[in-house]
Amino acid sequence: MKKISLLFGLMFIIYCGASVNPQLKAKVDRQFAQSGQTTYSGTQKFMKPKPYAVGQYVVMGQTDSDGKKSITRMAIVGKQQGGWIFENYTVSENQEGIMQMLIVGLEKVATTGNIDDLDIIWVKIKDENGQVQTIEGPMLSMMKGLYKKGLASVSMKINIYKDGGVIQVPAGIFKGTNVVETETTIIGKKTKTTGWYHYSVPINGIVKVVDNDGNTLVLLQFGFDAKPMMK
Repeated sequence: MKKISLLFGLMFIIYCGASVNPQLKAKVDRQFAQSGQTTYSGTQKFMKPKPYAVGQYVVMGQTDSDGKKSITRMAIVGKQQGGWIFENYTVSENQEGIMQMLIVGLEKVATTGNIDDLDIIWVKIKDENGQVQTIEGPMLSMMKGLYKKGLASVSMKINIYKDGGVIQVPAGIFKGTNVVETETTIIGKKTKTTGWYHYSVPINGIVKVVDNDGNTLVLLQFGFDAKPMMK
C-alpha cells in the first residue's frame, strides 16, 4: 500500500506488521485529538512555500486506508554549507524514529521545478539505542533517488491558483487555500491526489492531502521556534 506521507517528504518506513505499543499509540491519539480554532485568512495566494528559515516546523497526521495513524514532525533545525538541515521525527502506534539530512538546492528547485537541482550532503539516523549513524559518500549515493522523491513536495512548484475554499484541520481554519490535483505513477500504479495549500504554513504549505487509495494527511500543528530533537 502506498503511503501518502511520501508526498510530504516522510523519510521513514513505518512497518505495519509490528505489535501495537500502548504508549506510542497514546502519543499519536493525543496529537490527533487536539483542535485549533485559529482562523488564517486567504489574503496571500499560495504558489510556493515561505522562504526557508531555521525554526520552521510542521506536524502532520496520516491516516491510511486501514485506519492506522502516524505522525511526522518536519523541522528546519540548522543551516550548513549553503543548505538546510531538516529533521524528521515520526511516530506510529508501533514504533518511532528520527533522522536529519543536509539538503542543498531547495530554493533553486522551487524556481526550476527540476528535482535534479537538489542535492543531499549527508543523512543522520538515530537508532533504538540512541546511537547516531551518519550516511554519506557512496552509501548515500545509492539512496539519493528515493530521498529526492520524498522531498518533491517540500520543493514543489505550483503554476496555477485554484481557490480551494475553507479547510478546517486540527491546526486551525484556513481560508483561501490553493487546491492542487496531481497524478503520479509508482511501480506502474497511478495514484491521484488532491492537496490544499496555504501560505501561512511553513516548509511546504500543506494543510490537507487525500488520495484515491483512501489515505489522508492533515496538518496538526505548525510554528517557527523548533529546536533539534536529535543531539
